[in-house]
Amino acid sequence: MKFTCFSWNTAKRLKYAYEQVNLIQQNNPDIVALQEVISSTNKKFKKLLISQYPYIASSFDLVEDKSILINKRMFGQIIASKFPLQPENPTKLDIPWQERVLTVNIQLNGKEITMHTTHIPPGSQNGWIKIETLEGIYNRLSATKDQLNILCGDFNAPKDEDPKRGMISFAQRINGKGEVKIKSSFRGGDGNRWDRGERNIILELDKHGMQDSFRSLYSYQIQEYSWQFRRKDKILKRRFDHFFASNQFKVLSAKYLHNQKKISDHSPMLVEYKL
Repeated sequence: MKFTCFSWNTAKRLKYAYEQVNLIQQNNPDIVALQEVISSTNKKFKKLLISQYPYIASSFDLVEDKSILINKRMFGQIIASKFPLQPENPTKLDIPWQERVLTVNIQLNGKEITMHTTHIPPGSQNGWIKIETLEGIYNRLSATKDQLNILCGDFNAPKDEDPKRGMISFAQRINGKGEVKIKSSFRGGDGNRWDRGERNIILELDKHGMQDSFRSLYSYQIQEYSWQFRRKDKILKRRFDHFFASNQFKVLSAKYLHNQKKISDHSPMLVEYKL
């Protein structure tokens, strides 16, 4: 059976919710995962998606104490599906901010798929909460490697993907000789742990039967991005948004949909799988 999945950091832009849903409907994916959802867009997306996606779960709905959903914890996740789904208890993941990961079990052609979507807190603003979240997700996926897992979202990693050097984490630097070195200390902690936190998700899930869906089709010679920003006179591009899937899924296509900067500063990702 073939099915398509769509993941997008919607950048909390309530005024563009209609345009964002219009883009989703144009691509007509079977499963939609949205990140950087806030209380107002949460209500709007549910209303706009329900006619095409009768099964919708939100990480906001699983938070008992709604008063915590402010400031840095204002962001939630949504998964909308054409297939029946059941959200899991967020406490199954050992992470600092439970609302930053949404896990649902989806019934697809007689199989149960466990789908996770996340918006990893950026380290520049949240320090080690980023790594603690990545570690919690990695531990959960390694413990459930016998399930059919799909993980997607905005990971705020890696820093770079070099054709010769491979993945470069934010805890690494390139010295004058062109060598990649891990900083002994990074953001007030162990640079090796930070590097490992990013690397375990981006590369090491392969040890637990999951692959980067984009990289399963394309080598590092193919450079892509999902987020870009200007620093002085340079435009830097990062591939922060990813899909990872158990090896039982064959990746038929994986692409980023660019030129949507007005309605989000991230490019959505569309992947087609065959189970």
